Amino acid sequence: MIVTTSFDPSGDIVSKARRLAAQYGGRFVARRKYSLEYLRKDNKDSSLLLVTRDEIRYYEDDHPAAFFHPSMALVRVKRMLKGESDLLIEASGAAPGDAIVDCTAGLASDAIVFSYAVGAQGSVTAVESEDVPAMLIHEGLALYESEVAELNEAMRRISVIKLHHLAYLQQLGSKSVDVVYFDPMFRSPIEESQAISHLRRNANDEAVTLDSIEEAKRVARKSIVLKENKDSKEFARLGFEHVLRSTTKTTYGVIRLC
Repeated sequence: MIVTTSFDPSGDIVSKARRLAAQYGGRFVARRKYSLEYLRKDNKDSSLLLVTRDEIRYYEDDHPAAFFHPSMALVRVKRMLKGESDLLIEASGAAPGDAIVDCTAGLASDAIVFSYAVGAQGSVTAVESEDVPAMLIHEGLALYESEVAELNEAMRRISVIKLHHLAYLQQLGSKSVDVVYFDPMFRSPIEESQAISHLRRNANDEAVTLDSIEEAKRVARKSIVLKENKDSKEFARLGFEHVLRSTTKTTYGVIRLC
């Protein structure tokens, strides 16, 4: 992976690009006056990380850039600030002070909503097994600035762990967290979901296993939640008896533990 900068970068941006190259196994290449396409061809590398003042963008082959954005989390947190409820928070029973493990973080939109809901006294761990999403959310959650202070605070509180969720759950003590959440790549993709479609090629597309659910039952105190296509057979296969229906194409299944 090539790591480069925007045109005429400041010293801080160059330093950041060099740090990211070292941290994520990339190779820093000075931008100078070259286009991104020229740099990729000249260095014979199809993947490139662009570092700018406000964000990082990952390019691979001819696909659109992947980058961090809070997406619907911004809208959902604004609604919650107005006193409106959120279906995920209702389904999980998450409350201020709770400890949450998001096992399939993706671009961390749901982790942000959880973080706002549990507040400064709670904790959210976003577990992501794949290199590119883990990199984007680790950097994006620390850097992104919205106009909503509460959202920014929620993003900064999230801990990102690059690890397969089963391995992470196996490290946790019994009844050590309140909620375990799974939002895997759907067995039947919803093509309109643009927020994740650009990242699908870099995502872990394996199904959640029964072993993972058993570990989740061991470590969770309140609930285990699964997000899926509302007509998915995964709810029944994995033992989610409580399925909350909604007017959207996705819904949540719940295993209540208390």
